[in-house]
Amino acid sequence: MKETRDYVRLEAKSRALAFDYALGISILGLIPIDGLLTAKLLIAISLLIKMLWDIGVKWKFAKGQDILAIAGYVFGFIGALAIAFMAWLTLLAIGLFIPYVSSLKVAAALFTLTWVLGQNTNQFYASGHKKINKEASK
Repeated sequence: MKETRDYVRLEAKSRALAFDYALGISILGLIPIDGLLTAKLLIAISLLIKMLWDIGVKWKFAKGQDILAIAGYVFGFIGALAIAFMAWLTLLAIGLFIPYVSSLKVAAALFTLTWVLGQNTNQFYASGHKKINKEASK
């Protein structure tokens, strides 16, 4: 019972960590200075890598994922890029009709990318953690 409670707590902390990073990285997209897109993206990529590392540290880099979990992680990464692009495109399209909405497109894309990658990484490590706990309880 205690193991289940610890697992739920760890998963909640990991989700909260991904949300905090998503909010922080999306703030980069709100900086209204022209010509900083490359710098914003480089900072966002470095923060994304740090977030993935921090989530791994929370789960103690749990190993033991099967081939389906690894494939799911890869497809989740590709899906995160696709969803972020769709968020960017949606706000670009809405911005054609409602002024100033298109200025939020980079922030929305960065938030979406960070959130989905964080959840994807969280699920990946959680699947390995479950397997380790099953083997340890036998």
